[in-house]
Order: sequence, then structure tokens, then C-alpha cells
Amino acid sequence: MSEQRSNSDLQKFYDQSYKKGEAEVFTFFENGKHISEDHPAALASIDWSGKTVLDVGCGTGMLVREIAARGASRVIGLDYAAPAIEEAKGIPYPPNVEFVTADIMSWTPPVPFDVIVTLGTMEHLDEPARFLKRMTEFLADDGTIVIACPHFLNPRGYVWMALATLLDVPMSLSDLHFIHPWHMKDWATELGMEAELVTTVDRNWAYGPRLLKDFDKRLRNALRDAKLPTGKVDSYMKYLGDLVQHLETENAGPGLDGATALYRLRRK
Repeated sequence: MSEQRSNSDLQKFYDQSYKKGEAEVFTFFENGKHISEDHPAALASIDWSGKTVLDVGCGTGMLVREIAARGASRVIGLDYAAPAIEEAKGIPYPPNVEFVTADIMSWTPPVPFDVIVTLGTMEHLDEPARFLKRMTEFLADDGTIVIACPHFLNPRGYVWMALATLLDVPMSLSDLHFIHPWHMKDWATELGMEAELVTTVDRNWAYGPRLLKDFDKRLRNALRDAKLPTGKVDSYMKYLGDLVQHLETENAGPGLDGATALYRLRRK
């Protein structure tokens, strides 16, 4: 990438973002509503009844509340952005929910967890494999980790992998890694676990109109940040628009035709 960033560098970004309002900053909000399909997919992947659950990178606690409503016995939402946790605590939540401001790499959990869930977090961390290992240390023997992150095996990913690999163009201010399914499989294997690709979601971000809307802004900003010319973005967007129109009417292929991969990891 054109500029070396770290997770500690990004803390100021997240603090400022949550102070401004997550719906104003993050692309997975539209008209004030959370539009990513990762929450419904994660909620459908587990029977939450009676489970002790940790949500790492919980933000303002939306998923934490949804998990608690599905019968979990105890849910802890963890985030290192203090403004996010402050907002989470300001929204009513049931007594089986707790919000904590902490970095998971230095935090000590009160109990082992039946389920650890982390959505849209790993790609923003310095060392995703070390982060995954840290989560396994908190996991009950028969526990499950649920992870969602972009997988980049789609037009969105093919474009950006070329830009990032060949020209050091950053994906965004906060994305530090491109995590592919083989990375997740290898990391899990090293930890004595199996990584099951449950489903992919957010197809619109990978192949549809949201891809075009996002890239029309993101391409210009990222090329500018990388000190590269932006004069040909319009012509490239014309090509991308034609591609999206074609893929909207043709079979884009089974399996990895969403933008976000939801993984379910269990010990062997």
C-alpha cells in the first residue's frame, strides 16, 4: 500500500467516526439503516439459545442486541472505540448484555464463550491470524467462531487486487488486508480448527448497483491518495457499468457470488 498504516493508527479514525455517527461514515449504512446482509446471515448460522457469546468489534451493539433477543444467556460486546461503546450503553439493552471498551489482544475474558462472532473486523487488523488465535483462547472446547469479511473473489475484488498489488492503491482508510478463503482455511488449520464457508452475501456490493456507486467515489479517492491520475475513472466506470448490467442478466456463478463470506469455525 502507498502508506503503511496500523490498527493503532486507525483508533483515532474510529473514535472520530463514531463521534460523527456510524451511519454518516460507514458504507454499510444507507439512509441511516444498516444494509449489509452479514447480520441476518450470522444470526441464521447459529442456535443462540442459552449460549455465552462475545461480539468482537461490536460497534454500537446492534448485533449484540439481536443475539440477546434470540435467547443467548450472556452477551458481551467488545470494541476498542470508546465512543462506540458509549453510544451502545446509551441505547436500552437487557440485563444479560454487557458492553466493554477494550482491545481483545490485552483483554481478559470473564468466562469461556460458546460463540465468538466478529463481523467486518479482521480485515482492519494488523495481524488477522494472531487475532484469530487470540479468539480461540477464549473459546469453550465445543465452541464456534463466526466471522464475516469480504473475500474478493468477484469483480469488486479482481479490480482492487490488481490496483493494490500492482500500484499500491489502498482499498480504504481502514482496510489493511485482503482476506481470501484460502487464508481463512490455512489459519484455521494451524489452530487445529476447520473453516466452513457457510454462505456469501451482499451480492449487490460485488456485482450490482452498489458496486458502481461505491467505486465511483472510492476509485477517485484511492487513486488520489496513491498520487495516481484520476482522469480515466469515468471511462473505467463506463466499462464497469456495462459489466454489471451483463452480470445482472447472466449467471455470475454459484458459491462465491456475494461480496462477504461468512465462516463458521469449529475445533476438529
